[in-house]
Amino acid sequence: MKKIVVNVVSFIIIVGVVFGGFLIYKNYKKNKEIKAEYNYVIKKLSKKSELVVADAAIVTSAKKEFTSDATKGWPSWTEPIVKAVMSRTIELKIPIKTEFKIVLEGITKDSVIIDRNNILKFKKPLTVNVDSQIEGKIEILNSKSGIIDKTVDVVTAGQKAQEFFSEKSEDAVYSTSEHVLNDTKSIDKVIKYAEEALEDILNVSSDRKIDVKLTKNDLVFVNVDSKSE
Repeated sequence: MKKIVVNVVSFIIIVGVVFGGFLIYKNYKKNKEIKAEYNYVIKKLSKKSELVVADAAIVTSAKKEFTSDATKGWPSWTEPIVKAVMSRTIELKIPIKTEFKIVLEGITKDSVIIDRNNILKFKKPLTVNVDSQIEGKIEILNSKSGIIDKTVDVVTAGQKAQEFFSEKSEDAVYSTSEHVLNDTKSIDKVIKYAEEALEDILNVSSDRKIDVKLTKNDLVFVNVDSKSE
C-alpha cells in the first residue's frame, strides 16, 4: 500500500513538473512572439519620420481682401493694383490644400500596445502636423465697387504676381489650418484615414494582419503654418 502511495505521489510530481515545464515553455514562446511582434511594428513605423495621410487631404478656397491701407510698401510693379485699390477693395480667391502628416519619429515599444486580437493602439498621443499651402492659381474676384481694371488682370496673370500674392496671403493659409483644427468632420476624417494609412505601412508585403485603432485622444493636431504679423 505504501509503495502504491509513493508511486502515485511520484507520478503526480512528474506530471506537475512536465506540466509546469510545458507552461513555462508556452509562456516563453508567447513572450518571444509578442516581442517579435512589437519589434516588427517599431521597425515598420521607424522607416518613416512622417506619414502623410493622403486620403484625408482637404482642398478648399479662402478669400483675402486688400484695402488701400494694405498696399503701403508694395513694390513699384504693383502700381496698377495699388491704383485700383485706392477706390475699392480687391478680393482674391485662394486655392488651398490642407495636408495631415503624422509624426512617427521617436515611437518605441513603450509607445504602443498590441492586444490578443492583433489590434494596435497607442499609449502616447501621436502628433499630426496640419500643413496648408496654396495650390493652384490665385484668382482676382470682382471688387466691391465693380469689375477690376483690365490692367490689374494683366499684372496678376504673371508668375511674379502669383508669388507676391501668395506671400501676402499667408494669414489666409494659417486661418484655413486653424479652421480645420476646429472642424469635427475634418478631424473624424483624419482619424479614419490615419488608421488606414498606418495599417498599410504595417501590413504591406507581409502575412501579418494588424489593425490600428485610433480615437481623438490619440492624436494631437498642430498648425505648422506661419502666422503673418
